[in-house]
Amino acid sequence: MVSECYNIQLASFNAKAQKNNINVEKIYEYEDAIDLTGNGWYNRVLLLALSIGLLGMGIDVFGFSIIVTGCACDFQLELWQKSVMLSMPFIGPVVMAIPWGYISDTQGRRRSLLIALWGAFLSSFISAFSYNWVLLAVLKVFSSMFSSAVQSGAYALLGECCSRKVRDFYMLIMTSVLMLFMMSYIVPAYFILQFNFALNLGLITFTPWRLLTIVMAFPLVISVLLLHSCYESPKFLLNAGQEQKALEYLRKIWIKNGGKDEEYPVHRVVLKDDSKARVRDIHIIQSLWQQTTPLFKTPLVWKTLNLVFITAVIYSINNCWVMWLPAVVEAFSSAISLSETVGSKSLCNIISSLSTINATEIVDETTCSHGIQTSTLLSGVTHGVVFAGITLIVSKLGSRKKFLLITFLVVPMLSSIGAVFNENNLASLILFVGMTMTNLCMGVLFAYYVEMYPTSYRGMAACLGVMTARISGVAGVNLLGSPLSTRHSPHSTLATAAILLAGVVVALYFLPPDRAPKQ
Repeated sequence: MVSECYNIQLASFNAKAQKNNINVEKIYEYEDAIDLTGNGWYNRVLLLALSIGLLGMGIDVFGFSIIVTGCACDFQLELWQKSVMLSMPFIGPVVMAIPWGYISDTQGRRRSLLIALWGAFLSSFISAFSYNWVLLAVLKVFSSMFSSAVQSGAYALLGECCSRKVRDFYMLIMTSVLMLFMMSYIVPAYFILQFNFALNLGLITFTPWRLLTIVMAFPLVISVLLLHSCYESPKFLLNAGQEQKALEYLRKIWIKNGGKDEEYPVHRVVLKDDSKARVRDIHIIQSLWQQTTPLFKTPLVWKTLNLVFITAVIYSINNCWVMWLPAVVEAFSSAISLSETVGSKSLCNIISSLSTINATEIVDETTCSHGIQTSTLLSGVTHGVVFAGITLIVSKLGSRKKFLLITFLVVPMLSSIGAVFNENNLASLILFVGMTMTNLCMGVLFAYYVEMYPTSYRGMAACLGVMTARISGVAGVNLLGSPLSTRHSPHSTLATAAILLAGVVVALYFLPPDRAPKQ
């Protein structure tokens, strides 16, 4: 209703000015102004920069498991030390979610991303020279604290700088790049960790895992260098009361997309939503309170609860199944595993038998090995190719966000139910791929965080989503993933199906309907 009244008033003002030949510049609403900038070189460079940054974030957080494997021999890690280290990447996003949201909403999307990307790169680079496992773990907390801002900031900046015609399409493209994160750290790890060099640098010995750490940090610095050639979100600037600066960047985007400076028609631009710039000269705690509490008050509280619930569903189930991806692929690629799974076995029985085999191998192991198995390489490549390919295929349906999100929840739900009762080995593998399709929900989900909130609170809402994702991911691994290797595996699998059903119901009834993109 507010939006409709605003559009009527704005149209009436422009019409009266034209009818009476009043020398008043036409006022454009921001969405119309950004649509006029078109889609060209600037948007593609921004998409590339943010996609690489998002990929770097995925490598930084999830690729640390490979680093722990690589440094286990050098630091002579015990099982409890590995467990502590593997939990480090999930601490940073939880601690920094609210601060990053505040920085993004008050200091700018681009500025928060520049700080985050440089901080994550430097922390990861320095961690390659850690002299013990404690320092490595602490530096990983710092790098994840910085990189946690990338996921929320990237979607916000891209969404505010692209026209409505390509916005959802670009967000799905960026998500398809994120789907390559597992392949992007497993492939270099497979080759680098096979090296056997050891360079004495005094306090430390430079071994392959340290080289791998540096290589894995490079997407972050590539992204930040590209981002230096891009501009702050004009929508953020307009919301902050900097109309002239917003117009300047809109005009620069227009020029970089192939337009001529003097032909850009926008000289006045306004926001139609009820966003408000923050009040200046107040205490930082009070300012942080003003940025956070509106998310839990009307009219935003219902949106927040719905999105947080769907986020928890997606990430808890996703992490639950991804942790078993290498083992399940091994079951269908290793001759030993195949011989063990010949006959009638469900997916739960396959996972249980694999965990028993792996436990025996660990007990019998007499030498320290930091290499990556071929089955792990195969699982990473398969994961990247399959899910990036699916995301690219459906990217043309970017305007059908609700349809896509519900589809990517229904398929894992049905696959989970089928996996409990299926006894065919090949069908079990196909069903497992279907169960991990919650991966594909990520880009669609964060597009909602950009679309459903006013500019003033968009960064805070997205960072709240990142915090929810990390907490629910850890909970999913421990509460749903761990029982999969026990006799309770069928119950855990059916529980994931029930949780996914709840996510489908919430998405179906409470998310806004799909709208056709404006031509």
